[in-house]
Amino acid sequence: MNQLKEKAVQIAGKYFDLVEKRIDSAEELTGSDLRDIYEGIQMMGHITTTLEKFSRMESSSITAEPHTEAGA
Repeated sequence: MNQLKEKAVQIAGKYFDLVEKRIDSAEELTGSDLRDIYEGIQMMGHITTTLEKFSRMESSSITAEPHTEAGA
């Protein structure tokens, strides 16, 4: 799962950079470009939620008690 999380973090970083560049060029943009920025910001929210879920899964696996078989 760590490999999947690392990949998600890499993709998120690249995506966030792209959205930032679009925002920085906002003075030259049209209405459809602004819509793209809005959708990009929404996607950033989805990515952030996914990363938060990874974090919760890691936290719960760390705090979970080890499984032991009965009679062992």
